[in-house]
Amino acid sequence: MSESALPPVIRALLDPAAYPHPVDRVKLIQTHISYVLLAGEHVYKVKKPVDFGFLDFSTLRKRRYYCRQEVILNARLCPDTYLGVSRIRDQDGRITVDGAGKVIEYAVHMRRLPAERMMDRLLESAEVTDQMIRRVADRLARFHADAETSVRIAEYGDWAIRYNWRENVQQWTPYIGRTLTPE
Repeated sequence: MSESALPPVIRALLDPAAYPHPVDRVKLIQTHISYVLLAGEHVYKVKKPVDFGFLDFSTLRKRRYYCRQEVILNARLCPDTYLGVSRIRDQDGRITVDGAGKVIEYAVHMRRLPAERMMDRLLESAEVTDQMIRRVADRLARFHADAETSVRIAEYGDWAIRYNWRENVQQWTPYIGRTLTPE
């Protein structure tokens, strides 16, 4: 997508001066649901105003809610990475992160992780060890074993997971062989 086709708030966030910390350059990565802005040592993830049925970020209020939820949930495993929710503000046409003015958007604020330590890079360079995999698996197993549970939580378990799984498979089926491999 060309820069001119981006929403005005995202175009404004490509300017290093929009941030409350030193930034030399801003790199934009897009997903189907987010704009991810790599800004110096920080990352800001702005949810796109979309409604796909299984997720609804269509209003500012919903995007604020889901930004908060993302921080709450993910900080349980990565407290040093998830720093909070930033307010994107507009004051007289100047858009800034956590500055002055009217709130026009929200972003999940994260600490930027070193690119060379990302799993895809480690796999490419054959640096992933059995010990690394075990540490990740052990941490996730402990996390799930210690996770809160209750009758109320269980109500959303089996049937909800089965329903969502079937719905996802139905939605993915047309893409098998085009963008997804049959495996």
